[in-house]
Amino acid sequence: MSRIKNAKKKQPNDPAKTDILVEKFPLHLAPEQITLIRNLQREAAKAWNTVCSVHWVIYRRYGIWLGEAVMKAFLKGRCAIHSQSAQAIVETYFECCERTRKLREEGHTDWRYPYRKKYFFTVTWKLLGITHEGQSLTLSNGRHQEPLALEIPERFSGSTIKNVQIVWHRNQYWLHMAVEKSALTKIQGTVPAAIDPGEIHAITITNGEEALVISGRLLRSLQRLRSKTVGKFQRQIAKTKKGSKRRRELLDAKYRFLNNIERRIEHAMHAISNETVEWCQAHNVKQVYIGDPSGVRDKDCGRKHNQRMSQWPVGKLRDLLEYKLKRIGVKLIKVDERGTSGTCPACGEYTKQHGRIYKCPKCGFTGAHRDVVGASGILDKSVNGGFTKGRKLPEKVAYSRPNVLAPKKVA
Repeated sequence: MSRIKNAKKKQPNDPAKTDILVEKFPLHLAPEQITLIRNLQREAAKAWNTVCSVHWVIYRRYGIWLGEAVMKAFLKGRCAIHSQSAQAIVETYFECCERTRKLREEGHTDWRYPYRKKYFFTVTWKLLGITHEGQSLTLSNGRHQEPLALEIPERFSGSTIKNVQIVWHRNQYWLHMAVEKSALTKIQGTVPAAIDPGEIHAITITNGEEALVISGRLLRSLQRLRSKTVGKFQRQIAKTKKGSKRRRELLDAKYRFLNNIERRIEHAMHAISNETVEWCQAHNVKQVYIGDPSGVRDKDCGRKHNQRMSQWPVGKLRDLLEYKLKRIGVKLIKVDERGTSGTCPACGEYTKQHGRIYKCPKCGFTGAHRDVVGASGILDKSVNGGFTKGRKLPEKVAYSRPNVLAPKKVA
């Protein structure tokens, strides 16, 4: 229930000049800072529980559905947090109610309105509660309350911070900041392109004349390393007693490993998406069609295949591409990719493929990379409404590996 994702909606600035992006990084805090943050989270939970209970008591007794402004006025001065932090909690509550109402209208009757009591709740600081100077970030907690002082990376020294949240993730606190950045130059071209996502080759993109194949083997290797190492930790943890020193040590080691490996996976996905966006800029692409591999992922083809499909971060990669392409004025459209990798570009007949090189047993066509055929098929299907016989494949195909930084240990 993070409000930081919606920070862009309420900004008065011209969206053509600036973008609001969320930056996330772990915090290394002193014991007194951790104590202060926990107390603030308890106060935020107290505010959430108050809003939830008062709202439903009034509705059940009098049939009155209180509005957001009334609840904000009622909560003012009742919690030891910044007034705008309390308002953010009320806004989050009513957003949950509105989202639940829409889902219930659509037939999802198992969804419930907020009712659960909370003991900790994420605190949100808005613009008026944030003081930023250089690498120093001071978060106000209201009148007569101790502020929270943090040190942030140097790259944010001249940035405008619109929204801040401190989020507990596994075994440490993370800082989430909505930062204002200059808008990128929009692409003015009209060229369409298509992407065939894959597990071995993460991205295959083509505009019909050229193609780029970006390897996903590093991503798959990191996913396998995570699964094997977590399994090893779990087998060791299962042999320990709850509350023992050995169990705590193993859990700490497991969380440190997960924090490290997940940041490496995220970095690899950013490298892949950045290279794709740069290719679109270089080729003046205005619209990108991306295949939806739901049919492949939903098939039950054995334990190992199912595990690979469940670990394939195709949805996360698509989200990264969508927001990065949107910044340069490119629209990403999800389309059905059924039959695109197996339909022959020469004769138009479908045959199931097994290798990396496409081979048509009916007309003898071969020599093209299967994923390039798939991306070309997605483009043909999206632009022309179907598969074209005698389709011309890209003459120039480039192969690339994501350019990632050397891994660093996370404390």
